[in-house]
Amino acid sequence: MIQSMTGFASKIVEIPLSKTEKLSLSLHLKTLNSRYFEATCKLPYLLSHCEVAIQRILKRTLDRGHVYLFVKVQHDATRHVVIPSKTTILQYLQAIHQIQNICKIKEPVTLASLLALPNIFQIEEETVSGTAEEKVLQAIEILAEELIATRVSEGKVLEQDIALHIKAVMKKLELVDKASLKVSKEKKESLNLLISKLQTKDTEQISVEQCMLENQKVTLLAELEKIDIHEEIVRAHAHAKNIISMLKDKNVAKGKKLDFTLQELNREINTIASKCSHAQISSLTIDMKTDVEKAREQAQNIL
Repeated sequence: MIQSMTGFASKIVEIPLSKTEKLSLSLHLKTLNSRYFEATCKLPYLLSHCEVAIQRILKRTLDRGHVYLFVKVQHDATRHVVIPSKTTILQYLQAIHQIQNICKIKEPVTLASLLALPNIFQIEEETVSGTAEEKVLQAIEILAEELIATRVSEGKVLEQDIALHIKAVMKKLELVDKASLKVSKEKKESLNLLISKLQTKDTEQISVEQCMLENQKVTLLAELEKIDIHEEIVRAHAHAKNIISMLKDKNVAKGKKLDFTLQELNREINTIASKCSHAQISSLTIDMKTDVEKAREQAQNIL
């Protein structure tokens, strides 16, 4: 089963705080490509203490990728505690007394004048705890499972596309194998012809033509040795078959393994291109490298 690293899921959940109060939360979860697991959580204050627990859930369920979780309070049913800021009020009173002493003002300080001053109250927002916290974590875990469903759906498309490119590479490898055998046969025939010509020459007399034939013989022997790309074709076929079997494997996390195998396949194709300069084979290797590169682009999006 193939899973993409990109996915999205969202939902609105209601968390009961008491018999009469409910907390409505809007949850949005998305994942993007990343070499490792990364989590960015945007949480309201009442859930800030749950961030570590939330990241553990996301790591366990989503495994890899850059995960973004956004939690917003739809309508606030949390309890707010309003308390006087004693330090601020005392500092205000000390400042007022200093003004009264300096300016010799005897007017008393009233409650109304104090209430008109800024920042004399603090609002403390209570965090969720106990059962409510567990239900929030459960909702996030369910949301992560829903996101996995979108990953699997996109993963099927990636699997089909990669398989298409790899099968195209396998077909071209068969054509390269046939072309290399044909080129090798032609070189061998040319070499045999040269050897027969050399055998007809007088070995005691060294002529310009004989030297040229000897040079051609050395060149053909070198080309014959270089054009032997059977080992590279066999290894490339093995890598391609391995990729097809990995796509069908039940193991979920396979993106890195696929990418490494595709790199090895690309190396073998590069070796074939460098060893054999035949026009048809060069054209086929270019096509194969294009297919492998397209497959790698898709593999880098796989979990």
